[in-house]
Amino acid sequence: MNQALMKKERLVIPSRKEGQTATARPCLGDHRAQVEKARDRSFARYENAYRELAKV
Repeated sequence: MNQALMKKERLVIPSRKEGQTATARPCLGDHRAQVEKARDRSFARYENAYRELAKV
Protein backbone atom coordinates (compact mmCIF):
# COMPACT_ATOMS: atom_id res chain seq x y z
CA MET A 1 0.00 0.00 0.00
CA ASN A 2 2.86 2.38 0.76
CA GLN A 3 4.28 1.82 -2.71
CA ALA A 4 1.18 3.34 -4.32
CA LEU A 5 1.47 6.48 -2.19
CA MET A 6 5.08 7.21 -3.11
CA LYS A 7 5.51 10.09 -5.56
CA LYS A 8 7.97 9.68 -8.38
CA GLU A 9 10.35 12.54 -9.12
CA ARG A 10 11.31 11.39 -12.61
CA LEU A 11 9.40 10.40 -15.68
CA VAL A 12 9.47 6.63 -16.12
CA ILE A 13 9.51 5.44 -19.72
CA PRO A 14 9.38 1.63 -19.88
CA SER A 15 11.28 -0.09 -22.67
CA ARG A 16 9.31 -1.58 -25.55
CA LYS A 17 9.98 -4.23 -28.13
CA GLU A 18 10.17 -3.23 -31.78
CA GLY A 19 6.71 -2.76 -33.25
CA GLN A 20 5.00 -2.49 -29.85
CA THR A 21 2.97 0.69 -29.42
CA ALA A 22 2.94 2.79 -26.28
CA THR A 23 -0.23 2.82 -24.21
CA ALA A 24 -1.56 5.49 -21.90
CA ARG A 25 -1.27 5.00 -18.17
CA PRO A 26 -3.66 6.57 -15.64
CA CYS A 27 -2.27 9.38 -13.57
CA LEU A 28 -3.93 10.98 -10.58
CA GLY A 29 -3.68 14.66 -9.78
CA ASP A 30 -4.15 18.07 -11.30
CA HIS A 31 -3.27 17.95 -15.00
CA ARG A 32 -2.55 21.68 -15.29
CA ALA A 33 -0.11 21.56 -12.36
CA GLN A 34 1.65 18.55 -13.89
CA VAL A 35 2.03 20.31 -17.25
CA GLU A 36 3.38 23.46 -15.61
CA LYS A 37 5.88 21.45 -13.55
CA ALA A 38 7.06 19.59 -16.66
CA ARG A 39 7.40 22.87 -18.58
CA ASP A 40 9.38 24.48 -15.75
CA ARG A 41 11.73 21.51 -15.46
CA SER A 42 12.19 21.33 -19.21
CA PHE A 43 12.96 25.03 -19.50
CA ALA A 44 15.39 24.88 -16.57
CA ARG A 45 17.25 21.97 -18.15
CA TYR A 46 17.19 23.01 -21.81
CA GLU A 47 16.99 26.81 -21.62
CA ASN A 48 19.92 27.42 -23.97
CA ALA A 49 18.61 24.93 -26.54
CA TYR A 50 15.20 26.62 -26.55
CA ARG A 51 16.81 30.03 -27.02
CA GLU A 52 18.85 28.72 -29.96
CA LEU A 53 15.76 27.14 -31.54
CA ALA A 54 13.85 30.41 -31.12
CA LYS A 55 16.44 32.14 -33.32
CA VAL A 56 15.75 29.87 -36.28
